[in-house]
Amino acid sequence: MDRITGITSEYRQSFQFLTQNGEKVDFSLYYYITQQSWFFDFTYKDYTCKCQRVVLTPNALRHLKNIIPFGIAFYSNDKVEPIFVDDFESGRVQILVLNTDEVKEVELNIYGIQ
Repeated sequence: MDRITGITSEYRQSFQFLTQNGEKVDFSLYYYITQQSWFFDFTYKDYTCKCQRVVLTPNALRHLKNIIPFGIAFYSNDKVEPIFVDDFESGRVQILVLNTDEVKEVELNIYGIQ
């Protein structure tokens, strides 16, 4: 798992990360104060996913496991959902990029599916 670092308390931010195969993923993270929630979009190759709410989960992209070769986990030490604008900057909430093997491991160990 690779941890994404450098996220600030800015309401809108965009960055890129690489998959295990070195392919680029464009990722946008944004906060809606009226909903006290973070959301994200990403584009991988020709596939774009928009307006996904950030919730604590071992793989927020589980529904795409047969389409994309990676996953995204959102983790918090205190088990409280990310609702504050400084959640990522403070380190309370972390974003982890899962490679293909880690996605399979989550499927097996969390969901019992091979």
